[in-house]
Amino acid sequence: MAASKSSKRKLRSDSNSTAASAATDSSSKEDASSSASSQPETSPKTSSMQTDDAGSSRLFQPHRSLGLLTAAHPAANAKNLSYSPSSHLFLSKRGKFHLQPQGQSSEETFVTVPLGERFQILTISKLVPTLVSRALPPSSEHHRMRVMRSIDTSNAQYSGGDEEEMHQAISDSSLSVTVATHGPKLLGRAVSVTLYSRTRPLVCLDAFPFLAEKKTGRKNRWGIVDMINLGKRRMAMTGEKEGKMENTLLLAIVCARDDVVKTNKKDNAGVDVVGNDSDDESDDESDLAGESNAVTSSSSSSDSSEDDEKSIADSETTPANDCYGRVLIVQASRTSMKIIKTVDLSGIGSNFIPHVGLHPATYVNKILLGGRPTSAARNGTKQTTSMILLNVRSGKMLHSFQCLSNSDGIITTLEQSPAVDTVAVGTSTGSAHLINTLHDVELFSLHHKGKQTSKKSRPDNAVSSISFRTDGNATRQGVAPLAVGCDDGSVSVWDLTPVEDDNDGTTRRTLLTQMEATHHGGVSKLQYLPGEPLLLSTGMASNSVLLHVFDAPDHSGRILRQRKGHTSPPRLLRYLHPGVGGGGILANASDGTDAASCQILSCGGPGDLSLRLFSTARTNLDKEYSQGPGLERKAKKLGLVGPEGRAELLLPEVAGLATSEARSRDWGDLVTIHKDHAMAYVWSTKRGSQTGPVLRQPQWNVSAMKKRPPRTAHATSVAISACGNFALVGTVGGVVYKYNIQSGIPRGSFPRDAASLTEEEERRRKKGIKVAGDVGRTMRMLEKNSMKGGVMPSDIDQAERDRISFMEAEEKRKAIVQRASHEVAVVGIAIDSLNKTVVTVGADSKLVLWNFVTHMPNKKSPIMLPSPATKLTHVRDSDLAAIAMRDFGVAVFDCSSLSIVRYFGGSRYASPDAMRLSHTGPISDMGFGPDGRKLFTSSLDGTIRVWDVPTGLCVDWSKFAFAPAVDVY
Repeated sequence: MAASKSSKRKLRSDSNSTAASAATDSSSKEDASSSASSQPETSPKTSSMQTDDAGSSRLFQPHRSLGLLTAAHPAANAKNLSYSPSSHLFLSKRGKFHLQPQGQSSEETFVTVPLGERFQILTISKLVPTLVSRALPPSSEHHRMRVMRSIDTSNAQYSGGDEEEMHQAISDSSLSVTVATHGPKLLGRAVSVTLYSRTRPLVCLDAFPFLAEKKTGRKNRWGIVDMINLGKRRMAMTGEKEGKMENTLLLAIVCARDDVVKTNKKDNAGVDVVGNDSDDESDDESDLAGESNAVTSSSSSSDSSEDDEKSIADSETTPANDCYGRVLIVQASRTSMKIIKTVDLSGIGSNFIPHVGLHPATYVNKILLGGRPTSAARNGTKQTTSMILLNVRSGKMLHSFQCLSNSDGIITTLEQSPAVDTVAVGTSTGSAHLINTLHDVELFSLHHKGKQTSKKSRPDNAVSSISFRTDGNATRQGVAPLAVGCDDGSVSVWDLTPVEDDNDGTTRRTLLTQMEATHHGGVSKLQYLPGEPLLLSTGMASNSVLLHVFDAPDHSGRILRQRKGHTSPPRLLRYLHPGVGGGGILANASDGTDAASCQILSCGGPGDLSLRLFSTARTNLDKEYSQGPGLERKAKKLGLVGPEGRAELLLPEVAGLATSEARSRDWGDLVTIHKDHAMAYVWSTKRGSQTGPVLRQPQWNVSAMKKRPPRTAHATSVAISACGNFALVGTVGGVVYKYNIQSGIPRGSFPRDAASLTEEEERRRKKGIKVAGDVGRTMRMLEKNSMKGGVMPSDIDQAERDRISFMEAEEKRKAIVQRASHEVAVVGIAIDSLNKTVVTVGADSKLVLWNFVTHMPNKKSPIMLPSPATKLTHVRDSDLAAIAMRDFGVAVFDCSSLSIVRYFGGSRYASPDAMRLSHTGPISDMGFGPDGRKLFTSSLDGTIRVWDVPTGLCVDWSKFAFAPAVDVY
């Protein structure tokens, strides 16, 4: 078979939405030729961007991302998360949101959240996205080449290793622009700055062009650690509007390099910041930027072209060998972006490694940089510091703060307080200090200890974010709340009002409330909304945005609004009701398409036990299905705290599901099976909860305290009949059990004599008495009754011959059933639309057809497949079943003619030219199109292929940066 012309470009898309992207409509495709924007910038660091996503397939392109709310912190899922200098240096700002207050009410507040290759802007009123950007442009070639040299390109898991990842984004609604820092995902740090006009990328700047001439090594590991908003600046326009002035956004890009000391194993990475102090500009009071003077006069904003060319040249100049950091001043307008000044940290900054930055209120042209001393400074006799004050206009270090102890570790966050000259400082040791920046004095400290979960508990509970509450309700109640988010996911709210201790006369601060395990993996960022008792927070790995309101008399918080998604890549995606024929979503409105046709069921991956519903039309319809009332209350009563404690009461990870809308108004219409679990569960999609009976055999214990079912009874596949009355569950042992969905009562098995007996039935069977269906017992009872009546059988020999004939027929039947039965796990089940035939495939390469009523195999069964099967999908309209096999191929079976009619890929392709049409990794999922003429297959090789069933050709394929994160049985 020869494939038609297919795209060979990589599709840049989230791996979490692999299956969903293949099933989306291509109506959102735009004309790429009309979307390219030309830029007048001629700097070698600047490139004009093409607005459409590069690398889309010929027929399909990404439509939207579902369930992705916040970017996960790369180290959040590590077993021993620690704030080592190297791990925290380039990760401290990844995935943190940017708040944009637009008025006096929270209804007009927007939040910018980085999401992988894109960013989205949410409204606080409903926490729904109002704008989702296009994909990031690629970083410079030399950065991508470093990634490709550092990975194994032959590994399918790292195909497309040049995928970009956004670290931080700052938006300005008045200019309709967003500035984002990003870099190759596998590089692990931001190296580029991109300007967006609404959703379109316009300009991409390389922050480190000098690395193009350097060799790969730790000494050249530069990255962007923070981006600080300095306000706005007036700039003269060029071109047709020459002579007019426009507002521009001024940003400080803090860059740093790893500080590698081979002799010290504990501090083997980080950043040392030194530089040139020859800048003779000393106008500390000029109006470059600031909160009090956000817009300056035109005379102060029109720099000469020579100064601009000099600043660009400085940014391209290779730093000295002893220079470990620099600050880039970037000016962004609605159509362009450029670097106007480069500051190499010098003087007292040579012993300091920046991690975070802050533009203090009323401090014109000045920024605070927090971090840690260099390894050489800590080991030597030099004076060390963890925080410095830098003048971005003159490029000079104004002050080195000595009020903080070196034992506090790394400064992880800085936050401006409502009071002038007062800043909150969070550290990696769990301390939150309030510092007076004018007098270099520590006012007081708040300490946070991590919860000990084992004999070797984590020593530190690092502070990840701090925010001050500024609403009038707190003032009227006589409290001054300060929220502190920590690395263990807890949020502590302190009252900063001093209280005198009666015992020793010292003053202390009161802990108002502590919300434990608010975010899985730790708190990424939290921030009070200005003038309101609302706290917005995101997690490092929780993939959630929570909005707490503090309106209780005891100052405790409750969730007012929330948006949650999976905490790990989803394992299984299915449309909720894929049409009557089961071939996909309904085609158009004439077929009855409504909002229900746009709903997708998604099962969490490893570590995520949730079953969620996502809407492709309206995100406010997303929800998590309930697994029982009062789980939070039960977990608290049992001493199980937070999401981890709640998970102890949830069902295991979902391994498969089946839906049917035929009887959805009467009883449950969704059946799920779970990993390493024998029982199946019935759900109601109308109620959004698990309300139906538990499908199990009578002798299987429900209680976890009793003996569990054998491993051979663990469920591996599930299907629901077209009538919606019966559910079939395949097991590891090769048996398929049949249940009534309404009552949960077992209704036999395939094969029919494989249903397990109860202990009482097993005891009676061994004794040979009172066992229903025993032919010998029946014959003996007939003879006994005949003797009592005084009438002997007219032909005893004939009765004996009938008995022997029946036994021979029974032996033949058992032989046929034994030959057709599966010997290992049943990996796929399908039922035709008339409830006549059941199709099962197993890992033993058998395809078996069963009679739905008699539970007997068809006379042609079993049909041997070329390779063991792994999955099965069935479309009832055409009565075709697609079977994925271990040789990476797909067989299409016609249930009407009882024969295999098509092969797609796999071992049947002998020639190398033909093999390129096949998947090169295990097939993770399959699905027929709405008309049943196209088959979509996804594989662990990171590709999705589209097969035309009538012609047997591969008509299209798309490649993703990472393979789908699913398991294959």
